[in-house]
Amino acid sequence: MQVIAHRGASGYAPENTRAAFDLAIEMGADAIETDLQVTRDGELVLIHDDRVDRTSDGTGPVADFTLAELLALDAGSWFDPSFAGERVMTFTEGLADYGDRIPLCLEIKDPLATVTFLHAVQHHPLPSATQVTSFSWSAVLAAREALPVTIGFLSRTFDHDIIHRCLARGINQICPPAALLDRAMVETAHEHGLVVRAWGVRDRTDVDRVIESRADGATVNWPDWMIAPPSHI
Repeated sequence: MQVIAHRGASGYAPENTRAAFDLAIEMGADAIETDLQVTRDGELVLIHDDRVDRTSDGTGPVADFTLAELLALDAGSWFDPSFAGERVMTFTEGLADYGDRIPLCLEIKDPLATVTFLHAVQHHPLPSATQVTSFSWSAVLAAREALPVTIGFLSRTFDHDIIHRCLARGINQICPPAALLDRAMVETAHEHGLVVRAWGVRDRTDVDRVIESRADGATVNWPDWMIAPPSHI
């Protein structure tokens, strides 16, 4: 099972920062998940929310900031004073500094960032182990057409309908909420050739559910929870 550090080891360090990514690698995560947003001047940055308020000392939509303005923000102190000075990373920095060290799972948060992302990877090719996902069908389908990597649809449901919708669109990975996993549906997805990668692991009960369902992997804020799961599983 692939243990994917959600926004890095974000249970222990400020999400989508070098501190969280470095800790994920130190913990032995199999991959790092991160998020793509686009700035006012068309630069890709690794930020989850469409606003900077929660994860920095700034306020306002990401799309209202230039890259230089974003890089001036403190992206660590909100989590703990010991992380003061952590900065927002750009996509090219993340790819250059981590792409050869650990597989990356890139989520296109804003469908409007899709064109910018696909243009960027023409100049900065993705390693073959990269995964690209989105909740947006338009983003997923555009990525599928352009990229020779695993493409996953982030779904809020997990049933026969969403499995067949992925198959009909040529998507090879489905990413349902951990809370909806069950072994029978995972087996159905596997029988149709789909990789099942869960999201939304909130507690250790969700970890148990992911393992018991035999999903292929999951994003988790606490990578060590899945690297050393409870002994009764």
